[in-house]
Parts: sequence; C-alpha cells; structure tokens
Amino acid sequence: MFGYLRFILAVFVMLSHLDIRFYGLNQGVIAVVIFYILAGYVVSYLYTTIIPKQIKNKKSNYSLFTSHYLLFIKDRVRRIFPLYLFILFLTVIFILITNFGKPQFTSLNIFTNLTIIPLNFYMLLDNEILTNPKWWLIPPAWSLGTELQAYLLLPFAIVFPKIKYILISISLLIYILADFTLIHPDYFGYRLIVGVFFIFLSGTSLQKISSKTQTEFDTLFLIITWSISIILITTIIYLGLEHHAYARETAIGLIVGIPLIYMLSLSKKKLPLNRFLGSLSYGIFLSHFLAIWIVKYLKIDTSNYLYIISISLVIGLIGVFLEKIYIKKV
Repeated sequence: MFGYLRFILAVFVMLSHLDIRFYGLNQGVIAVVIFYILAGYVVSYLYTTIIPKQIKNKKSNYSLFTSHYLLFIKDRVRRIFPLYLFILFLTVIFILITNFGKPQFTSLNIFTNLTIIPLNFYMLLDNEILTNPKWWLIPPAWSLGTELQAYLLLPFAIVFPKIKYILISISLLIYILADFTLIHPDYFGYRLIVGVFFIFLSGTSLQKISSKTQTEFDTLFLIITWSISIILITTIIYLGLEHHAYARETAIGLIVGIPLIYMLSLSKKKLPLNRFLGSLSYGIFLSHFLAIWIVKYLKIDTSNYLYIISISLVIGLIGVFLEKIYIKKV
C-alpha cells in the first residue's frame, strides 16, 4: 500500500512544480510532509525489525548500536544515491550540451549536489531555489538533504528515549514559533531539520503502534501533534495568515498524514505493482525538473503537461531498471 502512496505523493510534488494548485493549496508541500512521516515509519521498521536480524553475533550494547547504525546508514545510502546520481548525471549531460540555465560548476556547487546533505541550506548558498540549474541540479533534492540529516539522527532517538523527548520538544517548539512567524516560517517551519524533525519522529511512533510495541509516550505524542496541527491551522486561518509560508500545508500534511499512514499500516492487502510504483515514485520525484527544463529548452509550452509527465516517467522507468541491475550486482 505504501508504494501507491509514494507514487501519488511524487505526482503531487511534480504537479506543484507545474504550478497546479488545489483550492489554493500547494499539494507538493503536503506531500513532502507526508513523505517525512513515512520516512520515519520506514526507518523505525528497518532499525527495529530488519537490521537486528542481519546481526546475529552477540556484542556489547555500544558495539551493537554501532553495528546497527552503520548497517542502517549503508542501507539508506544504497537506497538514495544510485538513482539520484544517475539522474544527476543525466542533468549534467543535458546542461553541458545545451548550456541551459548557465550553470556554475564551482567546487562548492559540485560538493553540495553530490553529497545532498547541505542542499536544504539553500538560503545560505543561493536564494534562487527551484528556479534554474545555475547550481541546483535537482531542485526537489533539498528535501532529501533534510531526510538524510534525519537518518543520521533517528537511530539515536529510537534507541535512547531521553534523546527522543528532548529532540521532539525542541523541534515542535521551533515549528510552532515558525508558524506564528516569530522566526523565519519557511526556513524553520518547512526546510530545516530543527523545525521538522518531530514529523519524522511521528512516523517512528506510528510504526511502534502498528507493531504493538508502543509506549504511552508514542500514543500521547501523536495525539498532541495531531491536536496542535488542528489548533494551528484553525488559528492561522482565523488570524488571516493562511497564505503565509506553507503554514496551512504543513499542518494539513500532519492532519492527513498521521491517520492515513496508520490506516495503511493496518492493511494486510498485497496490491500488484506496489513495490514497482514505490520505486518509480522516487524516479519521478528526482527527474521531473529535468523534464521541465528539457521542455523549456525545446520551446514547448510548459502548460502542455503531458510532455513533462511523459519524459519524467520514461527517465524514472529507465532509472528503476538500472537500479535493479545495480542492486543485483551489489
């Protein structure tokens, strides 16, 4: 079921970058928030269920944590980087051939694009986010930067409850302050890990509930997070701040995403193409900006969405096929 959800969310992100809106809402932001919740869910499942089975020998608690952590990071790198680097390579080839966007291949630009992690700090590097490939080769990858930062932190929060409590408290407070514009709403309420880490952690609590290993804190945390989201969106609309820096969209993402992922986690149905659509969703997410740039370079009207969607699907399908070959070899 999660494969279908991922595919729909990836399409929502693509449509948002084609300037399509639903009732004035940026559905791409809602999709990213739900992606964050789902990422937390998957990490918790991997870290508590799959990875321990791969380490059979007895070790000290410290050695065991280190082994789990390194195996987990290796798994995430194998999941994220091969397809990312493939589409990055295609983008560079396209730009070198066409000189589209007049790119600047400086050492810093190359480093940030290859490592992904610094990409959500675009406000410190370049303010032209999601506009041209001057240095930003895969614009939506800023959220991957946030996600990778979350992957580095999540194991500590999963294993050490005190760390989890502290990180949740700090992150939720920063998110609330950002939504009320006491600090920069876009940066701290959507882009930077300090303001959204609690969203990933809501996914870990959902996974514990679905596997019946939850604590009272997990249930209480989800109830509080969902309730705060309801209060926030109600207050924001009442105060007339509904158009401000995605405050509505992030709250809606939490309001919809938490119960949605919980309900899907209860389903035992094995739908056809679930795994395939899950893999394809990542290719669409990464490639749709390249498709937009190709259409612009060919001077085709970008309002003809069929060209962009078709190109993105083709690139995604090729990427999924090559990724399967790579995984088999590894």
